[in-house]
Amino acid sequence: MVVAAITAVVAVGCGSSSGAASKVAVFPMAGTPDANTHTQISFRGASPAQLTGIKVSGSKSGKHSGVLKPHSDGNGASFIPNKHFSSGETVSVKADPSLVGEHKGRVRFTIASPAPIGVPGHVQGDPAGNPGGAQHFKSRPDLQPPRIDILSKKKSQVAAGDLFLAPKGGPGQDGTEITDGNGHLIWYKRVPHLTSPLDFRVQQYQGKPVLTWWQGGVHHGQGQGHGIIVDSAYKQIAHVNAGNGYKADFHEFQLSREDTAFFVIYEPVLADLTAVGGPKRGSVLDGIVQEVDIKTGLVLFEWHSLGNIRTTESYSTPPKNAPFDVVHVNSVAEEKNGNLLVSERDLHSAIEIDRHTGKLLWRLGGKKSNFKMTASSQFVSQHDIRRLDDGRITVFDNGAPPYPGRPARGIALSVKGHTVKLSRSLQRPPGTLHSPSQGNVQGLPNGNFMVGWGGSTPYFDEFNSKGKVVLDGKIAVDDDSYRAFRFPWVAKPSAPPDVAARKKSGGGANVWVSWNGATEVAQWQVLVNGVPGPKVKKTGFETHIGLGGTPPVMTVQVQALDKNGLVIGTSKVVTPG
Repeated sequence: MVVAAITAVVAVGCGSSSGAASKVAVFPMAGTPDANTHTQISFRGASPAQLTGIKVSGSKSGKHSGVLKPHSDGNGASFIPNKHFSSGETVSVKADPSLVGEHKGRVRFTIASPAPIGVPGHVQGDPAGNPGGAQHFKSRPDLQPPRIDILSKKKSQVAAGDLFLAPKGGPGQDGTEITDGNGHLIWYKRVPHLTSPLDFRVQQYQGKPVLTWWQGGVHHGQGQGHGIIVDSAYKQIAHVNAGNGYKADFHEFQLSREDTAFFVIYEPVLADLTAVGGPKRGSVLDGIVQEVDIKTGLVLFEWHSLGNIRTTESYSTPPKNAPFDVVHVNSVAEEKNGNLLVSERDLHSAIEIDRHTGKLLWRLGGKKSNFKMTASSQFVSQHDIRRLDDGRITVFDNGAPPYPGRPARGIALSVKGHTVKLSRSLQRPPGTLHSPSQGNVQGLPNGNFMVGWGGSTPYFDEFNSKGKVVLDGKIAVDDDSYRAFRFPWVAKPSAPPDVAARKKSGGGANVWVSWNGATEVAQWQVLVNGVPGPKVKKTGFETHIGLGGTPPVMTVQVQALDKNGLVIGTSKVVTPG
């Protein structure tokens, strides 16, 4: 019902994209002012066999030959030029099928000119060290994840599932971390020094649950990295890069229902900033949304903020020594109708983009909203805009800048006709927590909401459907996680359990055993000198087992048992030192 209401607004206030599906879409789309010199040309809405008569030429570089590579779904292909385009030139594209946005039989777009000022190249520092809130394990001394503290919990009201965080910027190790609902570690993967993990969660890929996250270097509020997908055995099954010569920014790594991936990209380019008091030859960060075919690495869709959003719509102003970030795209969500719901922080707005044509259908919030924002429904400098199954839209409303702004909140908005109303406001008691950047709201299957407060605020909270806190937690180290999630997760690592053993001074041995990432272990069975010894209940990430001195302990091996007593994993044999 809500989707229908929004479509009605599009038809009245924004124009309709109906009929466009009969044409083949081209990306970069017609009128793009700043495509990359390394761009491919992507055609969507026809089989590769139907894409005949392709002719590509640049106003400076001349005619381009190339190779047509099919997309894995059979619904398009990408033309890969044999040479790169030239900065500032106009590219024209012709094909036998009718093309979206063509004029006199051709689609035209422009190649970007280099920005006078680029993004600083240095990566943010990594404090490292051994902070007090870090955990230590005898069986896995290489893992030192921060402790996750559950400050309060109403057990009967929380949703099912584990907690997913990615400590990324404070002292100690940074990495992807899964805990149970009580904060007990299940899995941790450390990322390399000067590398950060963001957007760590469970998604679906090829019909199965997988772990996904972005990983790379962070600098000046942007990132340059890639997406990672691992299966329930913690084996990496995909390393996903952005296409067309770009590096993926950290703000989004979203898988689609079609097993493709959406990235956000920030690219500094030359632009005229006189309308906002800047120079005619100014530097702008273009906010780009890109869809990549995971199997082939080809680009399926690419939308540029420049050419679709005027610089005067921004609430930010051009800085003196850095590119002007006009929109600051920070989330991309696939709608039920296939279109894209995008958060543009510096517009204080959500926008919807037609997945086929790239047309901007509507804005919700900001200076050019197609909707009336009633009461306290307007958000400021937000993150993580999503659609719930019931049609409401969730937003993490930072309420800033300017720093520190008003207290942050998670909100759910109802949309009826042309009007937006606040359906639910979620604030961490006593409602004074500030979060100038980052954060998220996740709608849970039981109607609850998980809110990660992001930035320099290492807290996360689960709220029930009435907005009451049912779980309150924090990262024990002075660290933060870009987003916080709760998901069910079942996994069996491909690696065996880890065991360490030390002799006791009076005979016997102390044994410590863990299995990083295993979710189905109920008990540990110790084998002493190859003979079954004690069987103990699993306690937390690492279980300590004391062995007596009779018989003398020569070797130790440990088996992982599930709830039915079946062996599901066996450690190597160790000799107590």
